[in-house]
Amino acid sequence: MKAMLHKNTRIRIRSNTKNSCPFVLFSVFFAFLFAWPGVVSAAELKLSSPIQEIGINQQFQVDVVLNTENEDINALEGKIVFPTDLLDLKEIRDGNSIVNFWVERPKAETPKDANKNTNQHENISDVSCGGAQDSCGFVSFSGITPGGFNGGSGLIFSAIFEAKKEGSGEIEIREEKALLNDGRGTETKVTAKNLLVSIRADISVPSWVSPRDTDPPESFVPEIAADPVIFNGKRFLVFATQDKISGIAGYAIHEDTRKKDVTRIDAKEWTEAKSPYLLKDQKLRSYIYVKAADKAGNERIVSLAPRYPMKWYERYEIWVIIIILGVFLFVIRRLWEKLNTKNHK
Repeated sequence: MKAMLHKNTRIRIRSNTKNSCPFVLFSVFFAFLFAWPGVVSAAELKLSSPIQEIGINQQFQVDVVLNTENEDINALEGKIVFPTDLLDLKEIRDGNSIVNFWVERPKAETPKDANKNTNQHENISDVSCGGAQDSCGFVSFSGITPGGFNGGSGLIFSAIFEAKKEGSGEIEIREEKALLNDGRGTETKVTAKNLLVSIRADISVPSWVSPRDTDPPESFVPEIAADPVIFNGKRFLVFATQDKISGIAGYAIHEDTRKKDVTRIDAKEWTEAKSPYLLKDQKLRSYIYVKAADKAGNERIVSLAPRYPMKWYERYEIWVIIIILGVFLFVIRRLWEKLNTKNHK
């Protein structure tokens, strides 16, 4: 019975295939297309450079770019791996990035750091880097774009490399992940497009030149917040800005109950800070000054007025002035009395 059913079924399938082969092929294609949308619409992280043939000791720029393929993405992470026997990482620039908040700002790592942070079970330092030797360099990154990004060429950051010796190798993207802006942080499929570079002694191409940056970081407005799960419910400051050319180098904060000319704040009074920053003045009676500096040395300073400014009688300097004035008047009065007494004698 089973053999007959199998035989009949096989004959019937052959008969249908013979009469409607094009229809079956198209049906299978469209079924596959709609059943597996990630295959044709996966977001792509790619490495892009206008120069792929480099002369020795010359620098070139590699951009890490996101193509969302019509998906709305608001968080991503990954790791750039490059052969250190061929390339030297000179600089990382995140100016003009679509990422507004860095969970982990792009930074160079040693193989030991990479093994500590990697999600893979294998020892990443043992993986081939595409160079003449298995000597790997790493750049890890993780960031968020509030509201999401949907586009075909979103810059994540740029890395500046210098060619060390003749040879060829591949700069790769590994451990790439992307989350959808769907309110649930759903992970979506993401593919990686690596970059093959060739270093030759017989060519000379224009080396990468750092763009001149004379503009300060963009204006921004810090905000005071409090949350039971952050700093045990104490008040903190959140802040962020961008620099479209060289990128942000860091932030510093100064708190003072007195209003100051920002140009006269001493360098020693600034405290290096990262957002979120635990405020020293939890009573919010101080002026808060936030300084953002870019990698070219340009600075922008913004300030927040105290939410609960001190009353005049709460300021010790006012009482010092009153006491000094009182002592002065007392001394003048005593001298005046002595002078009048002497004149009457």
